[in-house]
Amino acid sequence: MRRKVGWLVPLLVIAALVGGGAAVQGQLSGRFGLNLAARRVPTTLTGEIKLDTPSEFVMLEFAIASDLILNASLGFADLSVDAVVNAAGPEHFVFKTPMDFGGLPFYELTFDRLTIVPELWFAVPFEAITDVNGLPNSQVIPPGDILFVKARVTLTTSIAGFTVTHLAMLDDINFPNPGTSHEYLFYNPYTVQSQSFALGGLTSVSWRAQAGVSVRADIGVEAQRAGSSVKGYSAVGKVVPDYFFATVSVGGIHLGDLQLYGTEFQTVQLGTSFTYATDKDAALRTGITLSGILMENVRISGSVTLTPSPPAFGGASLSISADPFRLSFALDTIELTSLSASVSSSLNLGPMVGSFGVSATGIERGLSGLSMRLSLAQGIFSAGTSLSFATRGEQFTFASWGTTLTFRFSPAVVSVQVTFGRYGLTRASVSSGVAF
Repeated sequence: MRRKVGWLVPLLVIAALVGGGAAVQGQLSGRFGLNLAARRVPTTLTGEIKLDTPSEFVMLEFAIASDLILNASLGFADLSVDAVVNAAGPEHFVFKTPMDFGGLPFYELTFDRLTIVPELWFAVPFEAITDVNGLPNSQVIPPGDILFVKARVTLTTSIAGFTVTHLAMLDDINFPNPGTSHEYLFYNPYTVQSQSFALGGLTSVSWRAQAGVSVRADIGVEAQRAGSSVKGYSAVGKVVPDYFFATVSVGGIHLGDLQLYGTEFQTVQLGTSFTYATDKDAALRTGITLSGILMENVRISGSVTLTPSPPAFGGASLSISADPFRLSFALDTIELTSLSASVSSSLNLGPMVGSFGVSATGIERGLSGLSMRLSLAQGIFSAGTSLSFATRGEQFTFASWGTTLTFRFSPAVVSVQVTFGRYGLTRASVSSGVAF
C-alpha cells in the first residue's frame, strides 16, 4: 500500500497533463522557485557551555526548499498543483480541479453560479522539535512515506440572492499536526499509530440586502472551521468526529441616531448572533454588538453576551482616524486593556516611490511595542526595512531589524531578506523564482 501511494502522486500529475492534450498548449501558467535560508548557530553553545555570546563571525545552518505552483486549463476544468520539497524530502502535493458551470437550471430552481472544486492532499508527516542548538526545527516522522491525507470538495452557488457554500471532507483524523511535537511517534498505515479516515461537512448560507442588513448561517456536522494543515500548506475546515455546531448571525441593522446619557451616537448599527455547539459546555450562546459614530472620525463599538447567564460585558473599542494618523483603545469594563496608535504616509521621491509608517502598542503599564517601516521602489528594484522595539521583562529594548531587497527581471524574481535580533543575525534567506 505504501509503495502504491508513493507512485500515485507523480502518476496523477502525468495523467492530468497528458489527458489535457492540446488544450493545455498556451494555457499553462504558474511559478517554480528555489529558496535558501540560513540562521546563526549560537557561537559558544557546546555540550556543557550554554551561553549565547554575540560574535562577528558565526556558524550557520541552512535550509533549502523548492516549490512548484502549476495551473493548467483543460477546457472542461482547470488543474492546479501545489508542491514543495525541502532538504528533508517532499513536504506536500495538493491537487485541485476547479470547475465552473455558470448558470444551471435544476427543477424549479436556477443556480445563478455553480463552482465545484475537488481537492486531493498528499503529504509526509512532520513534527516540530527543538534541536541540539536550542533552535526550533522540523523533522520527518518515520518512515517518512508520502501518504494520502484528505479529499475535499467545495461547492459554491448563488440561488435567489443567497450565497451557499458547502465543504465536504474526508480526513485522516490521526495525521500528525506539523506544528506540534510527538513523542516516540512512528506513523504509517501498518502500525498502531495508523491512519483513520472520517467524514465531515461545513455549510454556509449568507444573504445581504441593499439596505445593508446581512444574515448568515453556518452549520458544521462532524467538523469545525478550525484550520487543518500539513507541512507547508493549510486550509480552513477540519473533521472532528461527534462534533456539531450551528451559528446564525444578523448584522448591519440600522437604528439611526441615538441619545444615551446626553451623548449622541450617530449611524448606530446592531448585530446579534446565536451559537450552539456540542463542546464541553453544550449551551446556547447569544451575543449582541453595537457600533456607531461618536463624533467625526471617532467610532465606538461594544458587545454583550446574554447567554449563558449571567449576561457579561464583552468590552468596547474606540478608534480615532485623522489621516495619516489612527488611534485605537480597547476597554474591558472600566479598565483600559490595550492601546494602539499608527501613522503612515506615501513618499514621492521623483522616479522613486515609497511609503513609511510608525505604530505603537501599549497596555496599562505603558508602551509595550514600537515598530517603524520604510519601503521604496523604482523600476525593477524594491526594498523594505522594518525596525521594532518591545518590552522584555521590565525593560523596553531593541527587538528586531529586518531588510528585504527584491529584483524583478521578468519573468524571474530574486529576493534577499535578512533579519537581525537582539543577539545578532537570526535569519537570512534568498528566494528565486520564475513565473510563466
